[in-house]
Amino acid sequence: MCEIFAVCSRRPVNANGRLREFYGHSVDHPHGWGLCWRDGSRIQVFKESLPAVDSNYLRYVLDDPIRASQLVAHIRNATKGSVSIQNCHPFIGSDEAGCEWIIAHNGTIINSSLIQGYEDVELGQTDSEQVVLFLMDLLDAAAVRNGGQLDFSERFVVLSYALASLSVSNKLNLVLNDGTYTYVHTNTVRDTMFFSQTDQTVYFCTVPLEDGGEWKPVPHCRLIAYRDGRMVRMSASHGYFFDDDNYLERLGIKPVA
Repeated sequence: MCEIFAVCSRRPVNANGRLREFYGHSVDHPHGWGLCWRDGSRIQVFKESLPAVDSNYLRYVLDDPIRASQLVAHIRNATKGSVSIQNCHPFIGSDEAGCEWIIAHNGTIINSSLIQGYEDVELGQTDSEQVVLFLMDLLDAAAVRNGGQLDFSERFVVLSYALASLSVSNKLNLVLNDGTYTYVHTNTVRDTMFFSQTDQTVYFCTVPLEDGGEWKPVPHCRLIAYRDGRMVRMSASHGYFFDDDNYLERLGIKPVA
């Protein structure tokens, strides 16, 4: 599958060391890399459909200090769609309220009933991009019902409902950033999303990094929102777990112990 790394902090932090370690995992996730962070009102976006460990472009990007309070990175192990820059995460989604979202997905969509039709309008060929488009449409529909805008509480409810619905028979490890809040969700039986917390910064990663303090599993089957490095809201558990080992066995692949 893929791996995700993210930062949510009250103040900008230097992410270069952790990013170098994270991108070193691309030996096993060779089908592209991506990096997005907020620079004021702008989103800096860097992507390439090469293994991160072989990328001169990434080395050039990491030569300069990357100081950010909101950052999302991704390395891809393709399960659907070609090896192309259009299929590299993170994706940028825009809703009708003018909010730009940074979204990265590590997962498998088996039950695609909720995202049918989005393959005709996406730029690439991934079910992950279809999930992004689905989420934007749900947020837009809710905003229309609410007169054009959603506050944080309303947005959280929409996303909680959407991710619970999408989690039925699907692996849905997601990090979403709306410019103020970072949202995380994982629904695997195994621990496949971790966080490391300091007073003002929280880091997320699919596999714990050596450079990052104490790592703990993200609670399963819940949408969790963070702001300025602190958790501000957690949904109730929806209970839709995805069993990676069972899925791999059905594909004839021996699970890793």
